[in-house]
Amino acid sequence: MKLGRMQWIALGASGVAAVMLAMAPRTPAPEAGTQPPSSADARLAEAVALVNGENPMMGIQQLLAIVEEDPSNVEAHWHLGLFSVQSGQYPKALERFRKVADMGGDRIPDVWFYLGRTYATMDSTEQAISSLKHYRTLTQDTAILRGVDRFLLELEHEKP
Repeated sequence: MKLGRMQWIALGASGVAAVMLAMAPRTPAPEAGTQPPSSADARLAEAVALVNGENPMMGIQQLLAIVEEDPSNVEAHWHLGLFSVQSGQYPKALERFRKVADMGGDRIPDVWFYLGRTYATMDSTEQAISSLKHYRTLTQDTAILRGVDRFLLELEHEKP
């Protein structure tokens, strides 16, 4: 089976994403002076632990219940998007990441990287480039910026 250029780009982006996932916190860090975790935060943490542990489907069901009860729960949408990418469900991931971006994506800057990666995987090069360029404005980690720049060059080279 021969892979096309876009598939190679998506594969490279997956490598960058794996490194970013390993380095990134699982949830945004609490701000100084904030309240202790609420029961909603605890439910979210438990659901994420289940997905990453021995009962992923129960964790997904709990995340979906959290979103149903509180459609504005950005972190639940974020985690559902990440788990959709992990399972190769890119249309669902794109829907979740768009929602996170619309609900204040700059609070979770990595959503712009994942939007770009997901768009690239789905052959939406212009939207991928736009998302990745926005992500560049939100991060200052030089290693990540170099990876994003390489990804952008590959995508721009692929544009018709």
